[in-house]
Amino acid sequence: MSNHFTYDYIIAGSGCAGLSLAVQLKQSGISFHKVLIIDQEIKNKNDRTWCFWTNQPSNWFDEIVYKRWDKFKFKSSHIDMELHLKPYHYLLVKGLDFYTYCLNELQDDTRFEFVTDEISQIYTHENLGIVKTKSTTFQAPYVFNSALRVHNIKNHHINYVQHFKGFVIETEKECFDEDCPTFMDFSVEQYNDCRFVYVIPYSKTKALIEYTGFSRTVLSDEEYDIELNNYINKFLKSESYNILQVEKGLIPMAESEFVNPFGNHVINIGTAGGYSKPSTGYTFYFIQERTKKIIENLKQSNKPDSSSQQSNRHRYYDKILLDVMDKKKILPKTIFEILFRKNNVSELLSFLNEESSITQDLKIMNSVPKLKFIPSAFKKMFS
Repeated sequence: MSNHFTYDYIIAGSGCAGLSLAVQLKQSGISFHKVLIIDQEIKNKNDRTWCFWTNQPSNWFDEIVYKRWDKFKFKSSHIDMELHLKPYHYLLVKGLDFYTYCLNELQDDTRFEFVTDEISQIYTHENLGIVKTKSTTFQAPYVFNSALRVHNIKNHHINYVQHFKGFVIETEKECFDEDCPTFMDFSVEQYNDCRFVYVIPYSKTKALIEYTGFSRTVLSDEEYDIELNNYINKFLKSESYNILQVEKGLIPMAESEFVNPFGNHVINIGTAGGYSKPSTGYTFYFIQERTKKIIENLKQSNKPDSSSQQSNRHRYYDKILLDVMDKKKILPKTIFEILFRKNNVSELLSFLNEESSITQDLKIMNSVPKLKFIPSAFKKMFS
């Protein structure tokens, strides 16, 4: 191969998964000489906000946690529950804070090299992972890929997206309880779909308000704007506010799996590796936990392996929920109402974080209408 450069590891993509892996690799004590991080752009915008829950007392990213809560609200048209989360905490990390922290951590370490270029190909050649751009070839024993995604979509599978648009607004009057975010508010019109709003308070006058849907298709910008403005005016009773920031995106909630056609020396991570939870779209926490497993595997055997992926048990649960939601024999909002009304919130959060035991799983599943879920359970067991 002409014009090629060799590294211990290559990280293709410098988003949340790539930077999380790089920082955890730096902190791991694993011996290496050079790691390449390659992406077509430098992350320098506040393009997203991550919320998640954890019961861990400390994390490597604690310094950039913008807000931390020990309670949140779950709301619907006839429910308004304030739920205490102990032993969990609900956390907020801003995208720009995350990128800046990671890049500063890594740029001070000469073992990490950054290249800004467009990736054209990733593949395995003999015992090496290869990353090609238009001008250069890079190689390493392993490439960790979050840049290129291959989604094996099957006709009989349910493949939703979590789509959202949010405004960070500032109001003249005090409108927000800064000590209690709204995790889900299903009191908005459902349109025979799954729609909710979450409210993340930064202060008494400033908050991120995000309109979210779980469905096969996304909405137009105009539809998001109408629903966001309706919610702000109706539910917050605030007609005077300034929009400080807008964020928009979609996250796969897919029964079909992201596959790896790149060979044994390329390891898919992040969304490309199926780290976005199919039934909820939550990603940040699963990136951190599965990155830990990659680091553990490297420490033990110098080889990452498939144990960093979602377990078959949890994938099966997610397939069932997606199928029930898609059939619409029970409204998705009703499913979530039942889950939050009939279960201890910490046990439910443990279940959604894939940290619960099988006994706890059965308890959660026993709380939902069996006649609605059992047909989907059998269907997904044998499909």
